[in-house]
Amino acid sequence: MSKNNIPVSVVISTREIDDEYLKHVEKMFSHPKTEILVYENDGVNSLTEIYNIGLKEAKNDIIVFMHDDLILETPNITPKVVKLFEKHPEYGIIGVAGTDKLLSGRWWDSRDNMFGVVGHIHEGKRHVNKYSKGSYNDVLKNVVIVDGLFFAVDRTKLKHNFDNEFNGFHFYDLSFCIPNHLDGVKIGLVTDITVTHLSIGVTNQKWEDNKKLLEKKYAGKFPMVV
Repeated sequence: MSKNNIPVSVVISTREIDDEYLKHVEKMFSHPKTEILVYENDGVNSLTEIYNIGLKEAKNDIIVFMHDDLILETPNITPKVVKLFEKHPEYGIIGVAGTDKLLSGRWWDSRDNMFGVVGHIHEGKRHVNKYSKGSYNDVLKNVVIVDGLFFAVDRTKLKHNFDNEFNGFHFYDLSFCIPNHLDGVKIGLVTDITVTHLSIGVTNQKWEDNKKLLEKKYAGKFPMVV
């Protein structure tokens, strides 16, 4: 029997809870029993710490982690995500952007190996980054890591939690994906769940510090390729 009608859990870390935004999330996930776990965090905890709390407290094994500044463009997300894990039970992590060849801690180093479709709004203008040469829709593209702006996990398939050694709000995604990938957890992405990010990614000194930590921790493992 199909499990497409079962709910999922959604984990969001935010500086301040916005009830209108939560209504948007509820509407786009659509399932009446969707569990939305919002953790108010004004920089006291790292994103890895918050996500580990969500990973533990979620009622459902299928859990979506997402930024609090995303416009969800795709309706009925819950059954789409459930169906992906049902159709591809060997996968533990599924996102919307990533790479199948990780050369360093900067996952976009090899443009030809970037995949996914993500909208961005910058200075009032919306543009769409189409990393993929084509659309994969609900057919999974096998990758090494996925970007952290929006991704789902099947908790029962994971080998590692989020790595609390990475402080702040950077590298929570790569430091989560890499050890799972190295221990055989399959990671994929799709292009039929679309989101628009209300900000663009920026690097800073904390990002650089975490990049160095990641590359030191996994020295000798690069490049990682699927």
